[in-house]
Amino acid sequence: MNKGFVSTYFRFRTKKFFCLAIVFGFSFLLFSCKHKQKVQQTAVVNTSGTPVDTVNEKCRLDYKSGKVLTKHLKASELDFNCLSAKLNCELSLDQEDHSFSISLRCRKDSVIWLSISKLGIEAARVLITKDSVKIRIDLTEKKYFTGDFTYINQLLHTELDYEMIQALLFGNSALFDDEEEKLRPGKDKNNCQYLLSTVRKRRARRIINGIEQPKENFQTLWLDPNTFKIMMLEFEDVETKRKFNACYEEFNVVDKYLAPFKLLYTITAEKIIKAEIRYSKISINEVQTFPFKIPASYEPIEFRKQQ
Repeated sequence: MNKGFVSTYFRFRTKKFFCLAIVFGFSFLLFSCKHKQKVQQTAVVNTSGTPVDTVNEKCRLDYKSGKVLTKHLKASELDFNCLSAKLNCELSLDQEDHSFSISLRCRKDSVIWLSISKLGIEAARVLITKDSVKIRIDLTEKKYFTGDFTYINQLLHTELDYEMIQALLFGNSALFDDEEEKLRPGKDKNNCQYLLSTVRKRRARRIINGIEQPKENFQTLWLDPNTFKIMMLEFEDVETKRKFNACYEEFNVVDKYLAPFKLLYTITAEKIIKAEIRYSKISINEVQTFPFKIPASYEPIEFRKQQ
C-alpha cells in the first residue's frame, strides 16, 4: 500500500481522533435511539412469544415489583472473569463519519484494553482502569495521553466512568440503588416491555473524599419480558441536562449467556455523538494479556481542565 496514501488517509486532528477512539466503547449509534426504539422493540415483541390480546391488540404483562425486576435483570446479565472480542464500529462525530475495527479485551471490574485499527493498520491503543485512562496514537501524529476520565468527559460533554463503560459495552446495567423506595417499576405497553427506573450509584470514594457532591443520576431500563435482557437504557443527569441512550439488538448465546451483538448508542449534550457497533466474535473466560507501552519519542497530549 502506498505510504503517502496511508499517511494522508490517517491525517486526523489529534483531539478528534482521541475523542473518536475513546467514544467507541461508550457511545455507538448511526441512527437516533428514539428513532430505532420502536422498530427494534416491535421486533422483540413479535418474536418473543409475549402474551398479546389479539382482539384489542394490547400487551398483557403481569405486574412485577422493582425488587423482582432487579433480581431477573441481574440473573440475565453477561457474566465473565475475562473477555475478548472483535468488533466493527461506525461513528458520527462533529458531522464526520468514521469506521474502524477494534480488538477488545477485558478483565471484569479491573481493566479494558482496546486496539483500534483502520485499513488493517493499528491506529491507537487504549487502556482503561477504574482510576485511569491511557491512550497511544500511532498515526502520523505520535502522541499519548495518561490521566483520568476528566479529559474524556470534557471532550464528550458527559459523565462516564469505568463501571458505566464496562456495562454499556456488554449490555449490562451500571450499579444502582436497589432499595425498594428508589426503584420505580412500570410497563411500556406500546412496546410490551417492562420499565425499571432507578437512581444510579455514584462513586462513593470520590464523595467520601470530598471530591464531588452526591447527586442523583437517573437510569431507566426497558426489559424484555421473557429474557429480562436490557433492550434500551437511558441515563439522565438532571443537573447538566445530559442524556445517554443505548439500544441493544441481535442477541446471541455466548457460553450460557445472551449477549447483544449490535449496539446503538448516542450522547446528547452540547454535542451529539452517534455510533453503531457490531460484534463479530465474543469469547469469555480465556486468559488475556493487556500490553501497553508508550515509546519515548511520543509527545503528550496537552489538556487544560475547564473551570
